[in-house]
Order: sequence, then structure tokens, then C-alpha cells
Amino acid sequence: MEAVYPYAHIIHLVLAIIFLGYVFTDVFMISALKNKFGKETDEKINQTLGAKSFKIFPISLLIIVLTGGMMMSRYINSNAGFFETDLQKLLVIKIVLALIIASGVLFNLFTKFTGRKKPHFMQEHFHKVVLVLGFFIVVLAKMMFSA
Repeated sequence: MEAVYPYAHIIHLVLAIIFLGYVFTDVFMISALKNKFGKETDEKINQTLGAKSFKIFPISLLIIVLTGGMMMSRYINSNAGFFETDLQKLLVIKIVLALIIASGVLFNLFTKFTGRKKPHFMQEHFHKVVLVLGFFIVVLAKMMFSA
């Protein structure tokens, strides 16, 4: 497992940057385009971006979660303990925040596949929540190895 860790770490970081970069772009750039070009153009923009992001981001998030799990097993396990060190405590908080994001993405996929309408909160605010949680995940990751 130790030999795989550096590769999992690089893949994890690159995909996390891409994932949060897209969310940042959506929250601050794409949302600024809403209601600027008319309803029909807005719908075309949303459909185009939605189709692309639907192909890329669930798989990206799955790989982020899998590589994160691989890396987590280095610091949290039956030998090292679960809440013994500050690093482990911060890592658990980070995992909980990541699971909130993953749960929201799974819920969005569920609504898409079942044809159900997303709740207003998920349509209008979920990416903002993801961006805030992502920010805290990055800060916690830095704090884990700074303490």
C-alpha cells in the first residue's frame, strides 16, 4: 500500500482541483451569465454544461473518494487507531465533509435518473455549499500536517 500512496495522492489532488475549480467557476462565473442573454440561451448554456459535467464529475468524485479512502487507511486503521491523534481527528472531520458532498452528488444523480425534480435548495445553493465545504476540506488537509 505504501508504494501506491504517492500515486493515489497525486490523482486525488488533481481531480480535487478540477472538481472544485468547476464548482468555483459555476458559482462565480457561470451564475453571472444567468438572465443576461434571455431564457432560451440560458437553457442552452445549462444543458450544454450539464451534459458535460454529468459525464465528468460523478466519475471524478468517485475516484476522489476511492483515492481518499486509500490514503485514509494509512492514518486511520486498527493499528494506528481512529481518534488518537490530532491528525486523525482532523481527518475524520474532513471525511465527514467529503461524505456530505458525495451524498449531495448521489442525490442529484438519483433525481436525474428517476426523472424527479430537484429541490430548490439543490438547484440554487448546492454548489455554494460544495464550495464552502471544499474550502474547509483544503484547510483541514493543510492543518493535518502543520500541527
